[in-house]
Amino acid sequence: MLGILFATDSGPALMFLAGFYFFPALFSFISIIAKLANFKHRKWFLLRPTLVILVLVALIFIAQWSYQAALKNAISEAKTIESECRKILICPTHPEGWQANGARLNKQVVGGWLKYPLSYHYNATRFSIRIYQGPDLGAYISGGVDTPFSVTSYHE
Repeated sequence: MLGILFATDSGPALMFLAGFYFFPALFSFISIIAKLANFKHRKWFLLRPTLVILVLVALIFIAQWSYQAALKNAISEAKTIESECRKILICPTHPEGWQANGARLNKQVVGGWLKYPLSYHYNATRFSIRIYQGPDLGAYISGGVDTPFSVTSYHE
């Protein structure tokens, strides 16, 4: 099960895979309660279910830690773009380091050893950056010439 951690370098993929790991952890938790309720003398039976729960907690901790580092890097990137917006009074159409993908610009930001995708949307006076933590989870970062800088978490 620890192979999940090393199978990907994508933060959203790790969160998605950790979601699949939730059900074995739930069954392990129920197993621990059932074994403790029966007062079995062999306590080593609790080892496997306890390890399953600890691995899930470790996966979630690593994903959250790396997301916070990636969010910090994304905020730094957004502040650079905002200062450029206020300097020339127009938001950049193609900031340095971003790749065009249809109507939006994308970039990978690193947090820990995991990468999180960013997407950049803009008009003449404001911009928004969306960082994806997992399926339907992440943060919006917005700012611009006359728009106050803000970071908002979302859960759709």
